[in-house]
Amino acid sequence: MLRGSKPAEIARPGSNHVALRAVNERLVLSLIRAHGSLSKAQLAELSGLAAQTASVITRSLIEAGLLVAGSPVKGKVGQPYVPLSLDPAGASFLGVHVDKHEVRTAHVNFVGEVISETAAQLATDDLEQVVKHVYDQADRIRAQLDIDDRSRFQAIGVSVASGGLSGDRSARRWSEIENAFHQVGRSLNLSINVSSDAVAACSAELIYGIGPTVPDFLYVFLDSAVGGGLVQDRRIRFSRDDTGPDLGKLLIPNGKARPVQLKNLAIGDNGNANAIGQLAEGIACAIANCAALIPCQTVIVDGPLPAHMLRLVMAKLRSAIAQLDFVGNADIAAREGSMARKSIAMGAACLPLLDRYYPEA
Repeated sequence: MLRGSKPAEIARPGSNHVALRAVNERLVLSLIRAHGSLSKAQLAELSGLAAQTASVITRSLIEAGLLVAGSPVKGKVGQPYVPLSLDPAGASFLGVHVDKHEVRTAHVNFVGEVISETAAQLATDDLEQVVKHVYDQADRIRAQLDIDDRSRFQAIGVSVASGGLSGDRSARRWSEIENAFHQVGRSLNLSINVSSDAVAACSAELIYGIGPTVPDFLYVFLDSAVGGGLVQDRRIRFSRDDTGPDLGKLLIPNGKARPVQLKNLAIGDNGNANAIGQLAEGIACAIANCAALIPCQTVIVDGPLPAHMLRLVMAKLRSAIAQLDFVGNADIAAREGSMARKSIAMGAACLPLLDRYYPEA
């Protein structure tokens, strides 16, 4: 079944046609990404664009190297149609993930295939050391590309784990980290997106995981702290730092005189059965609180935990949700995420992809 999107905007007198065209281009690219390939007629039907507009936009995207036309396919009736798909070589991005002891990079093409990966140990959480490593990797990638392909290497996405680069998630520290990486971007003429590992992993889930089929969900990210938050209409609504909205800030009862913040229930890599049970009950309570304010039927739980531990968390979470007495608990589907352990730096590469080529709210 074809999955559509919101109807494209209608141009009005005095509207910015360049901006409107960019919006429609993002919409077309996202629809093709979700379905794998589509004809011009299918794109017009799903997007709400006029057939001529869809044709003009797809032609432009083919000329830009972002789409590729396949061989004509003969249908049951009517003329053969030409399937359009994303060109893997249309653009590429460098994803960078920084945690306490390591910096990983992944060079990722336009369809999410990892071209190359590196990993380097960090003696300390030295921002200068990390920045130099990223500069060297980006410079190496650019040097290895053909001249015609260098312009397709477009941006760098950086995700910082909760314990990485001193673990300080204040707005001031984020600004410092961002400024350091922006200097790299200016040197290489590349744009930079910097965010938390939770936002980066959620970005990957939106593009390559559940996002194309489920526009609204609660995202829970388990690392050295519990984080995440709401995704509404395929837009991430939680913050990368401690100053904005985040699921981990919710107060959760845990048998003590005072409730604790959900983020403090993180289990790390070696949680025992009791700690895992407390975490699952805490997440279930957070889900109930969110469901009291907004519709919440899908919950995605992910993070760089060992696979067996994440499965145990999910089993206990489903049980905890079923035991809570709140309206709608039977309709909530808790699902394990699909992206965090595939390539942890790939999520970072999704930050600029989401920013540049995904529909805006």
